[in-house]
Amino acid sequence: MFDSDANRGRDPEPADPNLRSMTRVALLGGFSVLLALLWPRELFPVMLAGFLFINALMSAFAAAVKRQPVWGATFTRWDEAAAFYVFGFLAALFIDPAVMEEALSASGIQG
Repeated sequence: MFDSDANRGRDPEPADPNLRSMTRVALLGGFSVLLALLWPRELFPVMLAGFLFINALMSAFAAAVKRQPVWGATFTRWDEAAAFYVFGFLAALFIDPAVMEEALSASGIQG
């Protein structure tokens, strides 16, 4: 265990920042997939793209608040935001406009 006298003034060994960043991307991406699965099957790409874009915005906001450098030596929240943005665009490629129009007309929402 930790000896308070021996470790006084020293921080424990920090975790690898790249590993922390990749873990955050995997967890938030997985959570986005789980949330998108709660919607009807034909709306899955739309919801996944939306959740990934929200993740991108929140990661960029966190990076700005923490004042992380954009071009860092390790993965930063800016890199996470870029990854979420790209994954969101990839998910948006699978959106079928005809299915979206049908879903909107079935829900009664005027678009």
